[in-house]
Amino acid sequence: MIDIGRNAIYFDDYVLAIHYFNLVINSKPYLYEPYFYRGLAKFYLDDFTGAESDCSKAIEKNPFYPNSYQVRGLARIKLNKLDKAAEDYGKAVEVEPGNRSLWHNLTICYLQMDSMQMADSICDIIIKKWPKQSEGYTIKGQIKLETGDTIMAEQFIDKALEVDKYNVPAMVAKAMLLVKRENYKEAESMFDEALRLQPKHAGNYINRALCRYHQNNYRGAMQDYDQALSIDPNNFIGHYNRGLLRANVGEDNLAIEDFNFIIEKDPDDMMAIFNRATLLDNIGEYAEAIRDYTTVIKEYPKFLYGYQRRAAAKRKIGDINGARRDEDHVLKEEIAHRYGYATATSRQKNKTRKQSERNIDDYQSLVVADDEEATKQYSSEIRGKVQNKNVETTLIKPQEKTSKLYNEVAPDDAMKYFEKAYELAHNGNIAEAIVNLDIAINTNPTFAEAYYNRGLLKLLSDQTEAAIQDLSKAGELGIYSAYNIIKKNTRKLTIKN
Repeated sequence: MIDIGRNAIYFDDYVLAIHYFNLVINSKPYLYEPYFYRGLAKFYLDDFTGAESDCSKAIEKNPFYPNSYQVRGLARIKLNKLDKAAEDYGKAVEVEPGNRSLWHNLTICYLQMDSMQMADSICDIIIKKWPKQSEGYTIKGQIKLETGDTIMAEQFIDKALEVDKYNVPAMVAKAMLLVKRENYKEAESMFDEALRLQPKHAGNYINRALCRYHQNNYRGAMQDYDQALSIDPNNFIGHYNRGLLRANVGEDNLAIEDFNFIIEKDPDDMMAIFNRATLLDNIGEYAEAIRDYTTVIKEYPKFLYGYQRRAAAKRKIGDINGARRDEDHVLKEEIAHRYGYATATSRQKNKTRKQSERNIDDYQSLVVADDEEATKQYSSEIRGKVQNKNVETTLIKPQEKTSKLYNEVAPDDAMKYFEKAYELAHNGNIAEAIVNLDIAINTNPTFAEAYYNRGLLKLLSDQTEAAIQDLSKAGELGIYSAYNIIKKNTRKLTIKN
């Protein structure tokens, strides 16, 4: 059964794999392998919480199997638990000190945590152990970049390319150094080579587009943004930069489409909202522009240019009094700034959230794709595609077939509470519905539909972490559509952590 499950993973059928590993666990719960492989299958399904839990069980049963630490570490990275991930990789290299990818990931964890001294010292170990491998020099160069030592960074990156001229992360790091020096022509050439070797890397298209933009090659830049978004349609920076470029060449309506996408995905991205406001202003949609200007001003009450733009839009729709109020506010704040006294507004602090953590004054700035892992790639043997079917996130209705496969323990009593919870939820009594599902699950711990419904209700209650745990259990018990909901909500959990 373990072999069948492993083959199912190899052929990307993760839900079938979970089914077989469940059978093994039910038969021989003392084995570590089925927990590890089930955790691996869950990882592929973006159920990082479930993967972490299963790998923990595997480690309890066999603390000397390094792959369990590796997959749990990768899951914790995805959950933004970098300190815990570093602990896992530290333990893994104790068990298997000759595994280069484990040392690599340990270094990257510390780099991501801004623990540069620790990352640097581990990187020295990698270079000493494997002097003819380029990865250690690449990471060392990244560390020097992060600490602002561009001279040493270039030396290590050049060494990495000397050892392996096809090292794409080193090429990208070299290109980013050239971008910092505003040597866009040479940087573009480096990105050309990186994309020749890895043509499906969206971030490198975005960064090459930046180089082309600064050389006034707008057509080439636009082609790169289009290519990046064909590879990664949900890439925020790709849409943001393409929107700015479209605005730059006068394609205001197409630019609005890009910013609409960003705002739909992240309603708190104030830079995108302000850019959309200026575009709406340009095409004469003044009322909608004023709405967006107002949203930004509420978040950034010291952003005087926002008041100026809103005042101009108000004048265009005949709201002279509103325009004057905004103009008077700007004048008062500018006088206060010049003569050094504080107004009520200037004492407020700008609020920043999520994607809007960049300086609002940079609303028209193109940005590099630093969210890509071009120079911060984790090394693993994790492979495969994530199954991603479209499902409706609705509560499962009580019916005769409900939980027929998992009804060994008091099914009738559990069903009564399940039915009551369904009714309460549809009447808007979410908290009471969850209480009844708690009882149903305590009565029948393998009641898959109860876990599923409780997970959905906890999502509605903003209990994202607990919700994902319930949905993971529902998926484990056979409701595989739960994994699609987990995938869509993992980002919320990452932000929270």
